[in-house]
Amino acid sequence: MKLEWDAAAQLVGDSDRILIVTHLDPDGDAIGSLLGLTYALRGVGKTVIPAVDGGVPEDLRFLPGTADVLPALDEPDVDLVIVTDCSDTPRIGRVGEVALGLGVPVINLDHHVTNLQYGQINLVDATTVAASEGVLDWMDAVGIAIPDESAFCLLTGLVTDTLCFRTDNVKAETLGKAQRLMEQGAPLSEIVQRTVSRRTAAGMRLWQAAMPGMKLEDHVIWLVITRELYAQANYPGHDDAGLVGTLIQVDEAYISAVFKEKEDGAVETGFRAVPGFDTSQIALSLGGGGHKLASGATVAEPLETLVPRVIALLKAEALSKQPVIA
Repeated sequence: MKLEWDAAAQLVGDSDRILIVTHLDPDGDAIGSLLGLTYALRGVGKTVIPAVDGGVPEDLRFLPGTADVLPALDEPDVDLVIVTDCSDTPRIGRVGEVALGLGVPVINLDHHVTNLQYGQINLVDATTVAASEGVLDWMDAVGIAIPDESAFCLLTGLVTDTLCFRTDNVKAETLGKAQRLMEQGAPLSEIVQRTVSRRTAAGMRLWQAAMPGMKLEDHVIWLVITRELYAQANYPGHDDAGLVGTLIQVDEAYISAVFKEKEDGAVETGFRAVPGFDTSQIALSLGGGGHKLASGATVAEPLETLVPRVIALLKAEALSKQPVIA
């Protein structure tokens, strides 16, 4: 897919100091694309500041360069902002508010079909499996070398966003890119063991606390994680420890949902679907976004009204179609 690679590279060339940010509650692709691009641009002499609200999660700190990632910003002196793996500006959080308020050009590099095209230049390719693949494609298009550290980070993005190359958007080309990164030294086995193949004890406690509330109706499976359940499990974060991805493995389920109550009373939703269904438009209608098979939104509405409203939308989607793989 031909994007404005050269125009984006020109902005980079005209800039000395570059700020790169990514989305709240970052996953492997958010941090992988953030750091993969950071190392690549530092390799051509740029001063690069990577940042994400709260810093890098504990489970991703095995990646090189995570200690350099700032958890907050105070109006840094930069010439350019690059946002990776984020379909809309609210999801960039507080660092996004600061970054987008600096009055400098913004490059939006993403792969979500619901991306709102908020950059001066939008490198958005929904055919790629991860923002990390978009970073690799951009660097290749403009002839910027991929350092070994970048290869490690970008392969992590590919692995985590495809559940180790199991999602329906994986192509032979995807595997070829992964092989290339491995040939450069990126450790596939280590990445898999540290990400998709691991769960924390705290995460298991959260699952134990939340699972009794699981419901399955009309091929939609869901549960709610309240603030009380987080406290009961002594869970340090406010994600679902991968639970939404496990629920969609239930035979009778076409769509899964987890509703996570945040400290401020808002609710973060996460959706997954089997091939043949589309959760992205429901997420978009709630102010979020994502992919057909993986999306979500944060909504300022009480659980009591939000859950039945959203479940009705998900049931309508589940009953309107048939799975690609029956």
